[in-house]
Amino acid sequence: MIIVVMVCITVTGVSAWWATRRGLAPPFWPGENAVGRSIGIIAEGQILHYQENLFWDENQFSGIMENQDGFRSAQIEKFNEKYNVTADNFRVEFEERVVTILKCDAHGKFSGSWYDFHWFLNPLGLDFIDNHFAKSEKELSWQGPIDRVMTTIALRFPFTINHCHAHV
Repeated sequence: MIIVVMVCITVTGVSAWWATRRGLAPPFWPGENAVGRSIGIIAEGQILHYQENLFWDENQFSGIMENQDGFRSAQIEKFNEKYNVTADNFRVEFEERVVTILKCDAHGKFSGSWYDFHWFLNPLGLDFIDNHFAKSEKELSWQGPIDRVMTTIALRFPFTINHCHAHV
């Protein structure tokens, strides 16, 4: 009898919570359902300034805005897991144009004469040469789908560049 009463109390409590809970945004990983992505990296001495803009449809962006703290944490966690690079100064911004922006500074990838981009390219399945990154005097750029999301990438440097598969 006591067990039956305990089960009834538990079910009643859970039912009351379920009926009165706020509409929480569904769990997500940033970028999973984005409609577009642009990534920019600007080299400045030892630091690589990283910025990723994710573009969303109105419904997705509404859900993100309802759970900004959760989205912010998930985006930083995903960056750290994906790239496994020393980074700091993380900032996540939300723009009215249905855009989220992740910014941070990556360290430890400059040897004094070249930058190592294995940390960035390998998780994306890219290579400067094999994926035909366009080269100008101080920039490498690429556009194409990554995980079914149209992505543009631009890497800018303060000096004239040459590159191999993953070094500039």
